[in-house]
Amino acid sequence: MQPKAVTIFGKNYEISIEGFVTAPSGESIKFHAIRGLVNGRRVNMAQMLEIVRDYFQAGKSGSTISKILEKDSDTIGKYKKIIEAFNALDESAIVKEREDQAEFRNEETAEMLRRSEVKAWYDTLIENGKNRGVTRMFAASLNRVSKILKISPVTLCQHELSDGNKTSQEQLIAINKLMFVVKEEIKSESSFYAVRMAVRSWLQFSGVTIPRGNLCPKNLSGKIISTHGAASHIRATPREIEQVREYLTSIKVMKLPFPNRREDTLSYFEFGTETGARHMTTITALTGKYDATAKTIEVIERKLFHVGKHRQIRRIFCPELIAIIEAKIKAGEKCIIGSENEYIPFAEMGKESSDDLHQTKEQTNNAKEIADNLRAVYQQVGGNLSKDYYARKPFHSLRHIAAQVWLDKSDYDYGFVAELLGWGTIDELKTSYGGISGERFARKYNKYIKSEDDQNV
Repeated sequence: MQPKAVTIFGKNYEISIEGFVTAPSGESIKFHAIRGLVNGRRVNMAQMLEIVRDYFQAGKSGSTISKILEKDSDTIGKYKKIIEAFNALDESAIVKEREDQAEFRNEETAEMLRRSEVKAWYDTLIENGKNRGVTRMFAASLNRVSKILKISPVTLCQHELSDGNKTSQEQLIAINKLMFVVKEEIKSESSFYAVRMAVRSWLQFSGVTIPRGNLCPKNLSGKIISTHGAASHIRATPREIEQVREYLTSIKVMKLPFPNRREDTLSYFEFGTETGARHMTTITALTGKYDATAKTIEVIERKLFHVGKHRQIRRIFCPELIAIIEAKIKAGEKCIIGSENEYIPFAEMGKESSDDLHQTKEQTNNAKEIADNLRAVYQQVGGNLSKDYYARKPFHSLRHIAAQVWLDKSDYDYGFVAELLGWGTIDELKTSYGGISGERFARKYNKYIKSEDDQNV
């Protein structure tokens, strides 16, 4: 029999007839009386949430917790969302613990980089324009593999198998078996993908030829994760977008988690949905780069720095965004979002490489407060905006909204939208952002059928 009340994180909550509990965030959470076993002890959902919370507070990652509790990473991710809905996660403690652990891991990685072969690989990536942050992540991933296998990066290459009568195919088979052991240790598909790409880079630098396509061993392939493109149908209706504006414009409509960020949150939302700009592009947008006559703004998409396509022009059509920018210019403010040095060092905002941007912890936290405001508004609006993807990625979700808005306006002219919002090709736009709705597909199909019928008359 379902209980009528439950204690979650020290507070009592009523359980509805349908079995839901309303969290402090306003979100309805389905309560399950029995959830499973932990260390041989049967626990209910409330106890499971406390256990997971404690692991997160200890600085454990989601993939590590999933391994400890023998649950998949998606389940742990759902638990974390529920814990956050009950305001039971001290992010500052998590950050501090992970910083301490990261320092230890970085020391180990630094030790590995003293090996001349590995240092040469690392330096070559930097010299060839690889983002320093990504390169450091590659090095850390290679170090992680070496620790799991208890072998050196050079030994991972299995060069000795290429000597004498040994073939390169046997070498690949041996490396693939080692990576299978790594995969058994790293349960998260996305985490293993990141590690696999780092290992591929190291192997290729070390002279190991990795075949493409179906000839490549499974645990060494460059195939993207299965969830890539799974959010291509994520969209927000015109009414939902308008509701976000209403919530962010009026103090009376909704109390935000960080009310002092209301204006910046609105500016961020308008800029993101209009231009499809990435987070760091939006946060470094300058009023001085706005052309009031042409209604355009020059932005820096640093993710494209390595291919020389980082400086881009975005058109501004939205009257609400134009009004925000013009008001900022009139007030003598230089940043589209916030004030100088509020979210990123102002002196660095015009720099073209991500490596040259150095946010302080305070500035990073300031930006996080905008994300928390957006997340709260999404949940309040509900509908498509309340879907999990928006809650997990409130900043990146605006790129999805922008793509879908302009695809709808252009009747799914992928080439036009790719050019307008800065995608180099239409492939990624179609794969990850531009899934066509069933209703839109049916309308276009019927339009073409009708056109065909008219021609046959």
